[in-house]
Amino acid sequence: METKKCYEDDAYTIQFEATVCSCEPMEKLFLVTLDRTYFYPEGGGQPADLGRLGAAVVKDVKQKDGVVQHITDRPLTVGETVEGQIDWDRRFDLMQNHSGEHILSGIICRKYGCDNVGFHMGKETILIDFNVKIPQEDLLLLEREANKAIWKNIPSHVTYPSQEELERLAYRSKKALEGRVRILEIGTYDRCACCGTHVKQTGEIGLIKILSAQNYKGGTRLEIVCGMRALADYAQKTEQAAAISEMLSVPTGQIAQAVGSLQKERDRWQQMVSRMKWEKIHLLAGQAETAQVCCFVQDFDSKDAVHLADAILEKTRGTAAVFAQAKEGFLFVLMSRTEDMRLLAAKLKEQFGSKGGGKAEAVQGRTEADAKQLQAFWTEQGFTVMDAMGRQG
Repeated sequence: METKKCYEDDAYTIQFEATVCSCEPMEKLFLVTLDRTYFYPEGGGQPADLGRLGAAVVKDVKQKDGVVQHITDRPLTVGETVEGQIDWDRRFDLMQNHSGEHILSGIICRKYGCDNVGFHMGKETILIDFNVKIPQEDLLLLEREANKAIWKNIPSHVTYPSQEELERLAYRSKKALEGRVRILEIGTYDRCACCGTHVKQTGEIGLIKILSAQNYKGGTRLEIVCGMRALADYAQKTEQAAAISEMLSVPTGQIAQAVGSLQKERDRWQQMVSRMKWEKIHLLAGQAETAQVCCFVQDFDSKDAVHLADAILEKTRGTAAVFAQAKEGFLFVLMSRTEDMRLLAAKLKEQFGSKGGGKAEAVQGRTEADAKQLQAFWTEQGFTVMDAMGRQG
């Protein structure tokens, strides 16, 4: 027997009584059906309602073949009358965001003659996919038009047109529909087939905010928030802007300009550091006087170490081992024009438990051995050991 879906006609009742029709164990949970319910089951991109049935916690709600299935943490007695209590904060959040999405989608689909081909309501934001590329410069205008619908406080209406009426009706739908079709209409902004819960008046949505837009599968994916989520997003960004303003000692209206200046300054410093590293690389390479050289350096990353090893080989035509100090131990590069460096890497692994890999001519890795242990090892291998100043030891 199908469940009577009371939420379809009344999204505001959150406390009700119903009769338990069945209760079946499902792993560590229970699957409960009722003769009637106000719990919305997951579907159409909208998450399920949560709450309680008597002493049982409703952890999820699904629908199968017209039957609403409540997944609870404890069993209920078949035939008993149970009181249902829906989590209103969650329900209203979903109503605000789903109704806001309909308004924005209706505006966009009418303006660009496109379709809403994807909709997902997550815990923090909503994702909407359209099969058209929306110009970036249009986003603010679309957002303003959607919010005007909120300020007008337009009522929403749910109807169930007959099959004949449905054939004559222009409405949005992601797929062909048969049987009893529920149509949500919000003024002239949207008319869409939808099974979700919605606000009675658009003013209850509060605010619609587009957070981002990106190209997606040849169309556009929008990320939006509505209602309390939009207010929370604004509060978070205001707090962050105030913190940045304080750090940079500028008014909040000037933080973008101040950050731009810092980026330019950072780029200048990075260029200076890059030049100094190249100068140091050529200086150290120029002091290599034997065919086998091991050099210890600081403030070098793996790319810098490779460049140094390569510069040493350009002069010596032999073998180079470069060890750059890391947070724990050293990262290293072993390169040669004459030897198989995998053999030396194997010795390092055997003696110090180092990790790494590569080809015969070049191996990279890491070791937690200390500098004195490594210097002694390379001296035993017949290498000239140099420090970061080019001094041999």
